[in-house]
Amino acid sequence: MKTPDKFGVILNVWISLVINVVLSILLPIIAMGFIDATIFLKGFAIAFTVSTIFIFVVPVVKAGDRFAALLGAKPFTIPAQMLSTVVVALSLGTLMTLLMTAVNAGVGPHFVAAWLKCYWKALLAVYMSALAGIWTGIPLTKKICG
Repeated sequence: MKTPDKFGVILNVWISLVINVVLSILLPIIAMGFIDATIFLKGFAIAFTVSTIFIFVVPVVKAGDRFAALLGAKPFTIPAQMLSTVVVALSLGTLMTLLMTAVNAGVGPHFVAAWLKCYWKALLAVYMSALAGIWTGIPLTKKICG
């Protein structure tokens, strides 16, 4: 595994932060119909940690870039970012919805139904928040890194 550079670390942490704030608010509302500070904080602490580690260990960003290139998108363009983010959203969104459903709704006979209830909406939320994280994170990271 290649050690990420400062730019990559800052950008990936920012994107993870954006995604997990959105998911920590949205998933409990979809799955349980409400959210409170305890649910948000517990979900965010777990999700942010797991997703940040996941993104640095599993090469989903590279897989997303290969997917975009396979479809003919030129690197570092908006179409390439949008296509690449599909792979990231599918992998990260699936992992995070499974994890956060287990944390907030518990594991039992109702687990699959609770997970499926939020899965597609959560995937869309991960995709949109990842794009928002990329598009706000690149200028932010450039400013931080000089």
